[in-house]
Amino acid sequence: MAWANSAEALGRTQRPADRENERNEKDREKRALERSNAQDLNELESYIEHITGLHHALIDPIDWASVAARRPDQPPFNGNVQAWQQEQQMCQKVMAKDDGMMLAILKKEQTLTQIHKLGRGLGFSVFGGVVHAVLTLHDQGIVPDFQFKYMPSGKLTETKMPRDKMLKLYRSYVNSASLKVASDILRLIPADEVVVSSIGHNPALDADYEEDWPILSVQYRRSDFMRLDLPNTDPVLAHQIFTLKEAFEPLQGHGPITPLMEIPHSMALQ
Repeated sequence: MAWANSAEALGRTQRPADRENERNEKDREKRALERSNAQDLNELESYIEHITGLHHALIDPIDWASVAARRPDQPPFNGNVQAWQQEQQMCQKVMAKDDGMMLAILKKEQTLTQIHKLGRGLGFSVFGGVVHAVLTLHDQGIVPDFQFKYMPSGKLTETKMPRDKMLKLYRSYVNSASLKVASDILRLIPADEVVVSSIGHNPALDADYEEDWPILSVQYRRSDFMRLDLPNTDPVLAHQIFTLKEAFEPLQGHGPITPLMEIPHSMALQ
């Protein structure tokens, strides 16, 4: 009887401990689930912010007036008069908005083609001081086709992203990519006007396949562009102050447009 009483007392002390252990284990599982959910959500949100915020990243501009003011006895020349003269000749041509020299500087200094998410190809032409950049975009596959939804259990599950939301995000990517191209060009050379024509996949007329067509073409004037606060600018709303061509329907997406400038058959492709 004494043994039975002792066993009962031991059971009474163990059961609260078991319940405490069970609560602790559930808390650990809950925290692990919350961490996993937060990581999944953060990765998706960061990716979407990246492809719709390409224009947020600003490169350092070339100050051509400062370049023109360099003396041959200053770095990087240190007495190399010939190198200084060559740079001065180049600088004078650039500041005079010489088409060939501005194109040469773009080809040499641009880093846009190193940005994988920007697009599949990029070309430049310069005529009459106006730069025309033609960007071949990624297709709609660059936008995730899923989103996350919380289940009653607290678990995070993938669900299909609504078509209108996916098309809206793709439009933001298209507009952001165009702004990024214009931003870099205007910071590299003293052009007063840049036209960016963006090419994307469109359903072919009377066919079951897709083909590349211009879907956005924007005329950027330096005086207007430089007033934008790009790191804090919505890419679609930013284009309200520019002349552009875009055919977008919320449930259909982009349609083909005629660009503001004719796309040359041969361009300085990068």
